Amino acid sequence: MEFFREILAVPFGWLLGQFYGLVDIFFDAGSYFVAIALFALVFKIILLPSAIKQQKSTAKQARLQPKIRRIQERYKGDRNAQQKIQEEQQALYQREGFNPMNQGCLPLLIQFPIIIGLYGAVYKPLTFILKVPAEVIETFKTAFKAIAPGLGIKNPSDYQIELQMVNNIGAVKDYLIEKGTAINNLDSIVDEIQNFATSQFQFFGVNLGDAPSFKTINILLLIPVLSFITSVATSLITQMRQKRNNPGASNNAMMGCMTFGMPLFSAYMVTLFPAAVGVYWIINNIYSFIQTLVVGHFYSSDKVIATNMVEETIYRRSKENNQKIVAEKKKNEKK
Repeated sequence: MEFFREILAVPFGWLLGQFYGLVDIFFDAGSYFVAIALFALVFKIILLPSAIKQQKSTAKQARLQPKIRRIQERYKGDRNAQQKIQEEQQALYQREGFNPMNQGCLPLLIQFPIIIGLYGAVYKPLTFILKVPAEVIETFKTAFKAIAPGLGIKNPSDYQIELQMVNNIGAVKDYLIEKGTAINNLDSIVDEIQNFATSQFQFFGVNLGDAPSFKTINILLLIPVLSFITSVATSLITQMRQKRNNPGASNNAMMGCMTFGMPLFSAYMVTLFPAAVGVYWIINNIYSFIQTLVVGHFYSSDKVIATNMVEETIYRRSKENNQKIVAEKKKNEKK
């Protein structure tokens, strides 16, 4: 996992750094939060075609529901009903060009590498956001490891050390001065890091480098709470649309489990990462909620089914005309 985090952190960290540099021109504070919001928006736009494709697939499934119900009624009471129903359903799917696998968890799977990449990038603000030279960061690390026990930090890990230095850069500077370690522009570098820690890396008083915990009652608990609420809202609107297209889904126990199970899982997961990752998850949930409403409006089942019926009619008539032309040509050749 560490290998993938380091690899994915490079492109995602670079992109996050570009957004930060862009919004820092227009915002006096909170640039990091806005950069995360833009980061999430870009990937939501990139994944929009996948969401539209899934919506169309859902509409096609709704159109097939009457045929599926007729198949189920046909074998009602048959000892081998389940097998026969599955065989006929598969044959129906093949004829209609429908793939039920498109209704799976692909969007969630696509989110996984994004989360891992962002996770790696968040832990390296000096590298990706402030673009502190690598040799300076290494000097800072050496100094920080020397003073960490005095700060109450035991054995600072390499992947957390940049975040820890952001909050303790003043102590690092004092140690370097005391030891006589020369670094070009040390004062300006430290001032930039301190400004980042006290303004840009804050949102409503929350340090985006800290991880929320249910063991400590503070404002950071809003992260898992909002993650749960926004995730439930998105799941509920999705479930409502699926029930509208497929009334039988209301009896699906798995759907009910996913509606509240996944949000609970996400609320727990965001406590394992810095608050910035949880903020990304919340913003992404909000975007998903809006996307579901917008895509559902412009690609509603009724509209998609009507469009498909028109396209199928045009295709069928075109095919019939071609057959007539071929038949007429053969008839003339015989003469």
